[in-house]
Amino acid sequence: MLFDYIIMSCCSRFKDGRSISAVYHLLKGKRSIQTVQDSHIYQLNRFYGIYPSLQKRDFEEHIHQLADEDMLLLNNTNAAMTTVRGENWLREQKKHVPVNYFNGMEYYQKASIFLERLLLLIQTMTNSKKNNFHFIPVVDKRIATNWVKRQYYQTHRFQANFLNQLYEELYQLLKCFSEMEANIFVDSLTGYNHYGMSSFQIADHYEMKQLDVPLVRTAIVHHMLTIISRNTAAYPLFTRFLQDLPQEMRITSSAGKTKELLDRHYSAEDIAIMRQLKLNTIYDHVVEIALYDENFPIEAYVTAGEQAEIKGAVKNISSFKLKAIKQEVNETISYFQIRLVLAVEKIS
Repeated sequence: MLFDYIIMSCCSRFKDGRSISAVYHLLKGKRSIQTVQDSHIYQLNRFYGIYPSLQKRDFEEHIHQLADEDMLLLNNTNAAMTTVRGENWLREQKKHVPVNYFNGMEYYQKASIFLERLLLLIQTMTNSKKNNFHFIPVVDKRIATNWVKRQYYQTHRFQANFLNQLYEELYQLLKCFSEMEANIFVDSLTGYNHYGMSSFQIADHYEMKQLDVPLVRTAIVHHMLTIISRNTAAYPLFTRFLQDLPQEMRITSSAGKTKELLDRHYSAEDIAIMRQLKLNTIYDHVVEIALYDENFPIEAYVTAGEQAEIKGAVKNISSFKLKAIKQEVNETISYFQIRLVLAVEKIS
């Protein structure tokens, strides 16, 4: 149900303005200016990158299944709109799905590392306490194993106290969730002589759809990160897990190089020549920069009158389709200027 709800929510926001591939790229967390801009303009930031393991075949099959159930309507441009039945279903299910837990744009890089650290540390410390050092680690990634090794060497001399504190903090943290959510998380943990349930086992045990399980786990971890970061004093041990997590990547490295040159007052045209890139690529960078820079000097690219005209066109046609907006404004206004206004204003 959660996967259905998220897909339907995205299609409801996009209307027929974006293809179903845009939904897929959003959930996967594609680092393209189009996908990032979609997440901002359509207010779908919370869903950005929440399902990196999603397979295209599974996604497309599910889209067609929802269409067969009269929840979505597919058109000739491969876009999907929610039907009346679909919109009614979204309203009915809103209170039953933990979508407010998600904070994809903030946590899409951090969540998996946080969870891997936690899973491996619990497994390591519980086995160590029983003097078992020959277990098969549930996580085999250097970024997690190196962190856990450091924690182990710092705490193994008083591991009983460490485990007690970890248990207490985790217990308090899980009280912020429903009983089913807390149980799903606990059932995923591996300890001494005990392996956590797989996604298939959880789906079977809790009578869930297989595609929902990774999303539920991600939702729980995102909410954990939010709670811990807002209450570090209450979770001193878990606060350690937040240290050295990757920071949200605001702009790509290539856009960053363009920004450095813009800050030195080079024009987009000059930068294209200097970097041996197409002018449209530099324009993509400028739009990407504008998404995150609250003080972006948009007047240098779009006059106040042109901005008003673009915003008025969006309001009149109730669409973010660039082609449709272009047809509503003066022919002298470019697609780049339209995209820039949408990026800066984050019109909704």
